[in-house]
Amino acid sequence: MGIFRHGEKRAEREAEEVLGGVGWHELPVRCERDGREVRVRLLAPNDPGPLPAIMWAGGDDVAVKLPLEELTARGVASCVVSDSGPAAGTVPEVSRALEDLEAASDAVGRLDLIDNCRVFLAGAEHGCVVATLAAARHPHDVSGLVLLSPDFSAGHTTGDGQDAGSIWGDMRRFRGPVLVCRSEDGSHRSFDDARRAAEEFPHARLVTLGEGAHVVGEAMWLSHAVDEVVRFIRET
Repeated sequence: MGIFRHGEKRAEREAEEVLGGVGWHELPVRCERDGREVRVRLLAPNDPGPLPAIMWAGGDDVAVKLPLEELTARGVASCVVSDSGPAAGTVPEVSRALEDLEAASDAVGRLDLIDNCRVFLAGAEHGCVVATLAAARHPHDVSGLVLLSPDFSAGHTTGDGQDAGSIWGDMRRFRGPVLVCRSEDGSHRSFDDARRAAEEFPHARLVTLGEGAHVVGEAMWLSHAVDEVVRFIRET
């Protein structure tokens, strides 16, 4: 079974290595949803596996901001689902981003390299909307959920008339473990959304990483967030 119950495990979608670094390499993964190609980047440790994987919603901006190589070098395959909006520079509808994340998660979960019993969903800022909706739709197929500085203010619809604001009720449908990380010096909305998300999910842990001697600036905050994510995955 694929983790989203789309078929049996197989590795036919795994492509050749295209990029690499110390202890990791990058693989493009090809998959489709309703005849539309979904672009996926998979950063994997130099390890035959099977490996835990974390699927990042939120598009190319995630790959730019987050130290994914650091995650990968610590034994976690990290996958980014690229934005697929109708035009360059536009924000894709939540419904399309959700479909892309589902298709990518199913394809990655079928790879021999990946342990499809340890696939996590994740988002940063607005990407938390898509990751949360996917977890709520597939509560038995997701090992855990990671939310970094969540912002649930996205006013896009999910394609069925459901407003993104109803996401708070959807959270109660996912009973797996959830890690919520927020910044002490972040926006009021992000700070409040993180606190509320930690309250709404049945099994969530809220971590506040504040300014100080150990956490200074966005890059250092993200590095410490990686520490929390790795610990979360190892303990789950």
